[in-house]
Amino acid sequence: MKLHIILAAFILLTLGLSALPAQAQDRDYLSMMAQESEIKAIATVSRVQVMGNNADGTLKNVTFKNVYAITPYVPQTFVGGCKTLESNWQKRAEGMVYFNPKPGQKVFVTVTSNGGAITSLTPISAALDHVVRNEPHRLTYAHGKASILPRD
Repeated sequence: MKLHIILAAFILLTLGLSALPAQAQDRDYLSMMAQESEIKAIATVSRVQVMGNNADGTLKNVTFKNVYAITPYVPQTFVGGCKTLESNWQKRAEGMVYFNPKPGQKVFVTVTSNGGAITSLTPISAALDHVVRNEPHRLTYAHGKASILPRD
């Protein structure tokens, strides 16, 4: 039963990520996906699992431990998928946003839904931590990263 769930999640993740590269070149689309993601949280990367290697990158499944969520119903642990470039034979795909999560890393992350695609991944800083916790309306997204808008 567990294997069926993992397999189904991998297939959905693969299908979700296959749609992302074609439209990631449009900044507004990727930032919109990050803005509309069901999961937005400060989290710690607890596990990074390689799911497969392709010419355009390595597909990874990343498990996060929730530290502080700004969207409702974020589980204590959640999973997101991404691509990285790890080998010289892999070539960057035009418009693709690559992430490089490391176990133990504390980040602000947005994920379409639990088991879906990572839409932004930003290493946490004191300023970003403060804005996420106190002024999340000041967050904006571009090129797979969150940044802070100036005060009005």
